[in-house]
Amino acid sequence: MAAIPGLHSMASLRSAEQIQLLDLVDSLRAEGLSEFTALPQLIVCGDQSSGKSSLLEAISGVPFPRKDNLCTRFATEVILRRASVSEIRVSLVPGKGRSSVDQDRLWQFRYEVTSLEDFNTLFEQAKDAMGLLSIGGNAFTEDILRVEISGPTQPQLTIVDLPGLIHSHNKHQTEHDVELVTNLVAKYMANPRSIILAVVSAKNDFPNQIVLKRAREVDPQGLRTLGVITKPDQLVRGSDGEKIFLSLARNEQVEFNLGWHVVRNLDSGDKDQDRDVVETQFLAESNFRSLPATHLGIAHLRQRLSIVLFEQIKAELPRLIEDIDTNITICRHGLDKLGPARAGLDEQKNFLVDLSDNFQSLCDAATKGDYEHPFFAKQSQFDRRLAAMIANRGVEFEEEIRMDGAQWKIVEGASKRTSHRTRTEAVEEVCELLKKSRGRELPGLPNPLLVGELFREYSQPWEGLARRYIEDVWNITKSFVEQALQYLTDATVSDALLRYLLDPLMDQRLVLANTKLEELMAVHKEHPETRNHYFTDRYNTLQRNQTEAKTTHILQEAFVRRPSMTAGDIPRLVAMLRQDTEADMDLIAAESTFNAMEAFYEVAMKLFVDNVPNLVVRAIIASRLPSMFCPKSVFAMDPELVKDIASETEDKRLRRQEINDKLKALEAGNNLCKQYALRVTSVLPILKRARSFDSLTSTSSIVSVKEEEETPAGEESD
Repeated sequence: MAAIPGLHSMASLRSAEQIQLLDLVDSLRAEGLSEFTALPQLIVCGDQSSGKSSLLEAISGVPFPRKDNLCTRFATEVILRRASVSEIRVSLVPGKGRSSVDQDRLWQFRYEVTSLEDFNTLFEQAKDAMGLLSIGGNAFTEDILRVEISGPTQPQLTIVDLPGLIHSHNKHQTEHDVELVTNLVAKYMANPRSIILAVVSAKNDFPNQIVLKRAREVDPQGLRTLGVITKPDQLVRGSDGEKIFLSLARNEQVEFNLGWHVVRNLDSGDKDQDRDVVETQFLAESNFRSLPATHLGIAHLRQRLSIVLFEQIKAELPRLIEDIDTNITICRHGLDKLGPARAGLDEQKNFLVDLSDNFQSLCDAATKGDYEHPFFAKQSQFDRRLAAMIANRGVEFEEEIRMDGAQWKIVEGASKRTSHRTRTEAVEEVCELLKKSRGRELPGLPNPLLVGELFREYSQPWEGLARRYIEDVWNITKSFVEQALQYLTDATVSDALLRYLLDPLMDQRLVLANTKLEELMAVHKEHPETRNHYFTDRYNTLQRNQTEAKTTHILQEAFVRRPSMTAGDIPRLVAMLRQDTEADMDLIAAESTFNAMEAFYEVAMKLFVDNVPNLVVRAIIASRLPSMFCPKSVFAMDPELVKDIASETEDKRLRRQEINDKLKALEAGNNLCKQYALRVTSVLPILKRARSFDSLTSTSSIVSVKEEEETPAGEESD
């Protein structure tokens, strides 16, 4: 359709110095990047009836509703697009809370705009479709009116008009309405790349206008906020109120880094008047003329916005490029996880072969402690480093056996704990056991089988500690398998692989590991046998230590009775040692048995804490992990199993298409940024001139938000 009379082109807001950089952002918008990452933009926000809609109309040329008794009850997106043919398309975007029936109905809404007057009727028709005019209907809605204006002179730009911020609920506006509007506006303010235009009406005391509070919440230092004072004609000339707003305009009351600006828009009663003429005359005659001329009027506001947006884009461009690169990486990884399209059996099997090859490589690296793969990069996800996790649990297992592996612990003094014994108490218990185990042995010698019986009782905790260790390693390994699959493929394939293949195999590994542990424990439940010379060394040491302890005790008592001994006392000392020789043959045998058991326990313990990690954990659980799902296992799969695991739903195909579309847009945006980088040398003189206010004429990309701003990624254009 032809251009609408009265709808001015925003191309006039673009100066030659800005074209290269601002066109870059416009091109990024045209590629759809605003759906995936936040682009630098200008947003307009303010309280109800603060004059936002009139301001937006003055800036953009689009006639928003602006009657005093008419507040905006839904978001309106005006999307300006550059195209060879002029066209206006109108549609409704239903809110997330709408039923499927309402969504279908609203999506079908259409309205033809041929003149500026049609916009007034358009807003009424949209209200009716949204149910805002019906009795008992909501006062506000999350539905969006979308007006797409295309033409050869239009920039790539979205302007959003939002409901005004509400101070409190009343009979027309409920608490739900207050919350809805607050949340709706807040999501547009979330973008830290947005420049905030905080609109303040001179009709009300500015401290009471919550837009300033909201601006401070998202921009505490006022670095990206420009204040705009509207309705200055409502102030009594020379009054205290006028003086306060003059002070505010001078950046003295509420300080913003970007300062303040004063505009005088037409009121609803100012019909058939030229807006710019009325504004110019008022500002020339009012006390606001004392302010710098560049801070007055809509024309200068466009110029200031141009500079602000230009500088914001320059500052944010490096981070924007980083965001694009990050999103490209995420998209490519997402496509890798989804894998290629696979409708037939051959495609499904090829997909599983590639996936199994990657899984095998990842498991092989994990079990060998090679953590170069990006999968292991995050330090916060230490549980992905399988070899380290298993090794650390092995160290804990060894410590548990050493500290808690004995049924009772030998202590120096008496203890109330049932698991503690003094050495004397332990030997006495062995002596009682010896009497119950008498066979054909000679006096003073123990039954040969007694050492084994005593060892089995003493080492009872081993099996429980070992089973817990094996189960912990099994859980660690199982968790790693799940994380590896979730990293390599999507949730559907990952879940199917676990359910049909890997979980059953892991369960088998646990059974095999416990069976192997039973074999190891069976050896220790038989008669003790060892060829380790450490047993003899340790047994002799224990016997010698016992003899030396008794000798030391006798000599100490002798020297206490007679401190000044001489060489003549030696015969008497020898006699004392002879008299102390143990006459109880059973006690002698019990001491020897206990020492033999202790010596063998230490030998067996060293063997046990080596065998369980190596012959059970490593050999059965960890080392076999890469072969559980490998290309060879895929070729051996039943076709039905391949189908159950690798087939894909329509949702997944649509998801792949969505990611491909997003990746295409991101890569196109990345190429545009690279092209701009190649031209940066030629742009440098322009950037220097851009710092001069007079060299810039006006804005090229104003995204206005009636209240609280910011067009979030994904909602600026569809």
